[in-house]
Amino acid sequence: MHGAVLLIPLAFAGAAAVTVPGPQAGKWTHVTQLVSADIPGVPETLVRAADKREPRTTCLTAQQAAATPQVLLHAPGATCSSRSYTLAAGKIRGQSVCRVKELDTPVRTITTGTYSAKGYVTRSVTTGARNGRPLKVVTATSGRWLGAACR
Repeated sequence: MHGAVLLIPLAFAGAAAVTVPGPQAGKWTHVTQLVSADIPGVPETLVRAADKREPRTTCLTAQQAAATPQVLLHAPGATCSSRSYTLAAGKIRGQSVCRVKELDTPVRTITTGTYSAKGYVTRSVTTGARNGRPLKVVTATSGRWLGAACR
C-alpha cells in the first residue's frame, strides 16, 4: 500500500515536465502595443500618438529556430550589448541592455511571456534615463507564425 502512495506524486511530477516546441521557422508577424510610458520631457499624449501598432514581419530561419529563436523578440533599431533570453516549457524570460538612438544612455529591458510553436505574447518593462531623469516604458507584444515560406 505504501508503494502505491509514493508512485502517485512521481506520476504527477513527470506530467509537469511538459515540453513545448520552440517557435517554427518561417514568416512571423509582430504587433507591439504601448501599455504605459513615463518619459521625462515627453507628454504621454505625444507618446500615445506615436503608438501605431502597425504589424511588422520577420523571417526566422531554420538555423535560428533551432539555435536562437529569441531573435523574434529583438526590437528593431536597437543596438544591444547584452541579451539573455530563455525559452523553456512555454515561458519566455529575458533581459537586454540596449542603446536607442533617441537616448544618450542605455536602457534595460526585462521581458516575460509565453510562447508556442506558432505564437507568443510578451510584456516588457524598459527602464533608463532621459536628460538625467528616470524613464519607464511598458509594452505588450504578440507574434504569430504566418507560414513556412518567407517572402
